Amino acid sequence: MSLAENISAPPQLDFDMPGFWRVCISLILSGFCAFSALYCVQPILPVLAADFGIGAASSSLAMTLTTIALAVGLVFSGPISDSLGRKPVMLFSMVSTGLLMIALAFAPNWHVLLVIRTLIGLLLGGITAINLTYLAEEVTPHSLGRAVGLVLAGNSVGGMISRVGVGVAAEHMDWHYPVATVGVLSLIAAALLWLWLPASRHFTPARLSLAQTLENYRLHLHTPGLPTAFLAGFLLMGAFVTFFNYIGFRLLGAPFHLGQTAVGLVSLVFLPATYAAILAGRMSDRYGAQKAHLASIAVMALGLALTAAPAFPVLAVGTLLFTMGFFGAHSTATGYVARTAHSARAQATSMYQISFYVGASIAGTLGGLGWDLLGWSGVLALLALLIAAAFVNGRNLHSRHRF
Repeated sequence: MSLAENISAPPQLDFDMPGFWRVCISLILSGFCAFSALYCVQPILPVLAADFGIGAASSSLAMTLTTIALAVGLVFSGPISDSLGRKPVMLFSMVSTGLLMIALAFAPNWHVLLVIRTLIGLLLGGITAINLTYLAEEVTPHSLGRAVGLVLAGNSVGGMISRVGVGVAAEHMDWHYPVATVGVLSLIAAALLWLWLPASRHFTPARLSLAQTLENYRLHLHTPGLPTAFLAGFLLMGAFVTFFNYIGFRLLGAPFHLGQTAVGLVSLVFLPATYAAILAGRMSDRYGAQKAHLASIAVMALGLALTAAPAFPVLAVGTLLFTMGFFGAHSTATGYVARTAHSARAQATSMYQISFYVGASIAGTLGGLGWDLLGWSGVLALLALLIAAAFVNGRNLHSRHRF
């Protein structure tokens, strides 16, 4: 970029600028698309298990393969967007995801369903990291924490609506119809993003180079603080996905014996939990991310302890606290990565997301084994280990770097 271009370049967006909200709303739509597609099958895992004649651990492959593929897709989405631009990559991924979700509703057997879910995971990498990279480039550091919190709140709402909508609808109609509806909504979100999201103003295209890509990954792994932030994502998402993969099985069985509608409605906790991401973003901007991060993990631990109770009201409160704590901790860790990476930001965000979804894949599968062996007690034991490790990891990062 020439000196003249630098001088004439428009300023980054701040919280009190009108363009700030246009960007945030557009990227909230991208998160809605991605996380609706990712999580819509989670509340109907028991339905899929019964429909296809498989066990709980096998049914979790509908989530596990998607998150593994998402982690793989993130390896390539960052460098591709560094070359082609943020908005084009997001649009392609959103449109393709919507079409595949519609195809998923017509999957003739379990194996085809898993293939489609894997393809969806590969495409989601072009949304989940790129929208945050766009923010890091276009929003001032002073307002970045708030912007990240808003977009992550959109992710939360997308996941909530798909979980509740598909989960409730699956008790009253064939599961194929609500899944196809998620695909249609994703296409609508893509059209709105195409109309509303401004072209990047602070993006400089980089030549797509494998050698440079590998060098950027090496650089981020040696940047103080970033590897520990990546581990935070691994542990947090591992706990979060494991919890919601198997909470449905717990509620359908003893001592609760709830129906599929009630299982779907549990995801309504995402609505108030959405505020936790926004609040954590504000606290991060004002007091530093470390305090908000560790406090959020402590809230997760408290919520998890309450879910051991055999009383549904107590379990519901525990689920709410667990979810709020997760979104707060995730928001602060994501904002830290965006602030700390000063070059190849898309790849830095991708590395965090890769850790995020590898954790989901590994822990989600281990949670299924825990459920098959010990029921909810086995899942609780795994979650307690993950949360304890996340807290220690956050303290360790703070002892050497400002988080």
